[in-house]
Amino acid sequence: MPINLTGMNTHNKINLTGKEDTKPNANFKIQSLKKCILSNYIVPLYSEQWGVINHNKFLIDEMIGRVNSYLKIYKLDELVIFLELLKVLKMLIDKNDLLTDITARTNAKLDKNNIINMVYKTTKIRIMPEYELYNSIIGKPAKGEPYRDEIINDIKILLKRENINYDKISEFINKKYNSC
Repeated sequence: MPINLTGMNTHNKINLTGKEDTKPNANFKIQSLKKCILSNYIVPLYSEQWGVINHNKFLIDEMIGRVNSYLKIYKLDELVIFLELLKVLKMLIDKNDLLTDITARTNAKLDKNNIINMVYKTTKIRIMPEYELYNSIIGKPAKGEPYRDEIINDIKILLKRENINYDKISEFINKKYNSC
């Protein structure tokens, strides 16, 4: 949607041919969303940059929600494809986390006789994205200490922004709270 001189997003129903356009133009929003998904998930997956994907895995649910909301409004087939890609990517991230965890555990607790190792697969318990990001950026608070509410609130606000990623959140939080 184009922005007019008032700074508000508006849709002009009359196009250059003078005819009324009944379908709103979602091109800018959808292009922005697709660019964000491609740069944070698809391209790093293709080039096997799991570090970038792991940094941005906290935002994947927000991306899925955004695609769902645009899909309800604009009903475009390409959004269905991006939604399915994000769902598959979420499963891949969970499987990669599981394999990384299993590898770390088996390397740390090898049997002396190297006869048998047993692995139990359980469902992963996730905490809310803002707390995971807090732990990743600031570090988990010491036992008995609470999370700082102002940092959690800032992370919640940042998660709702478009084109946000881990690096931008980390840079903002570090600038604001580590300079104190």
